[in-house]
Amino acid sequence: MIAAMDNTFLTVLLNPKAAPRPNPDTGLPVSHCKQRIEALIDEISRTDGTLLIPAPALAEALCATSAVEAYLDELRQYSSIDVAPFDAPAAYELGRVIREAALSGDKRSGEIGNWQQVKMDRAIVAIAISRSVDVFYSDDGRQINFAKMAGLTVKSTWDLALPDKYAQHDLSEKSDEPWPTQKRPAKSSDSESLPAK
Repeated sequence: MIAAMDNTFLTVLLNPKAAPRPNPDTGLPVSHCKQRIEALIDEISRTDGTLLIPAPALAEALCATSAVEAYLDELRQYSSIDVAPFDAPAAYELGRVIREAALSGDKRSGEIGNWQQVKMDRAIVAIAISRSVDVFYSDDGRQINFAKMAGLTVKSTWDLALPDKYAQHDLSEKSDEPWPTQKRPAKSSDSESLPAK
């Protein structure tokens, strides 16, 4: 599998202070985003896949931190991650996408924002298209729309499985492990209430 991630995924992976974007269906932030992304990377590694970071997405993440070298060092630890440059095939795809949008009468394809932001988001998608990715990972609404318009399969953090060690298991699940011994406070003769904290 070849996949690509945008700045929203990359920032959550690298920046411990990054606030995850809320799930648009619930309006609530997704729990354990970093752990979900790390589990995704582990799965890609196990299947000998590649996770691409388009160079403009990497630039977006790096321009928001003073820890540039630390970010790059962390990325080097993942054997399945490669940075994908904006090269001639990506330029071809970006030019085609912009030309088709302009001919349709709306060069922004219905998205708001300044033209440079729109072109940056499209450049990230163009790199993914030029590398024939199977899945594009993003939590950014505009980026998601451009990727879907380009025919890419898109997934967000709220679509990723929560790793087992963070998931709350159903209390009805049976286990061979014995229940731990419970210690209870001594009952007072006057009351059955729990002791004060």
